[in-house]
Amino acid sequence: MTSGILSRPGRAPSITRPDRTTATRSKLWGRVGTTAAVVFLGLLFLYLYAPLLVTMLFSFASNKVQTLPIEGFTWSWYGALFADAQMLDAIRYSLLVALVSVSISAVAGLGFALLAQRVKVRGGGVISALSAAPMVAPGMVLGISLLVVFNLIGVQPGFLTIAVGHAAFVTPLVSFVIQQRLKVADLSLEDASRDLGAGPLRTFWHVTLPGVRVALLAACLLGFTLSMDEIAVTYFLAGTQPTLPVYVWGLVRFGFTPEVNAAFTLIGGGSLLLLALAGVLMLVSARRARRQQATGAPSDRTAEQL
Repeated sequence: MTSGILSRPGRAPSITRPDRTTATRSKLWGRVGTTAAVVFLGLLFLYLYAPLLVTMLFSFASNKVQTLPIEGFTWSWYGALFADAQMLDAIRYSLLVALVSVSISAVAGLGFALLAQRVKVRGGGVISALSAAPMVAPGMVLGISLLVVFNLIGVQPGFLTIAVGHAAFVTPLVSFVIQQRLKVADLSLEDASRDLGAGPLRTFWHVTLPGVRVALLAACLLGFTLSMDEIAVTYFLAGTQPTLPVYVWGLVRFGFTPEVNAAFTLIGGGSLLLLALAGVLMLVSARRARRQQATGAPSDRTAEQL
């Protein structure tokens, strides 16, 4: 019986070898899938940024009418842009509105985020969903609703109404971004701060705020971009002084020179830079949160401050 079980002398045991054809085929299909995904993403980004690229191209074209072929390239439209007093006033007005509305949203959004994450009440999810309504509501609906409210309380359209209107949809964005950061924050750091004798305000200033400041800055950059590009809400709340999108909208209806392309090239390029910076800051904030969760203790510098 033993000789029947053992293999015959002089014969090597059989070894199952992997099918090289199957492995090569799987590797080939993997490369095809990766290539298809890269091509799809490339076409998607081309579709998204093609209008900005065309606008940038015609901002350097010497054609007075935006048609192909391009006759030549020039910087004259940028010179005309900086020589147009009304256009510059509209740009400065938009920047001022964006700064004020983002400042309001930073304070209000941070407060709402802390309340939503630190104070647990019944129906908190419904309250959070309702607070996000201005961000997802159509701009025309939000603009008309705010205009009705301002008319009832006797506030005339102008800078204040535009700033409040922009803050209405930027604040939920700021609150949402900060809440995502607070969800992964280590509450033991705040407990350690209180154990060291710090009060609520001191704990907020030295522990809570430094933990969310990167997320707060990223949210403000995103909100600044939205405020600079907003036209629907601004159209109903603007007074005699228009922002840049409203001013350009008026030019589009009656014809405009290619200097508008130069203006939107600068605004669009700046918006993309702000979005990229906001993305980097949010990535840094996420890594910092994971690092704090790994250590699980306040830093020596924080302890010294407390």
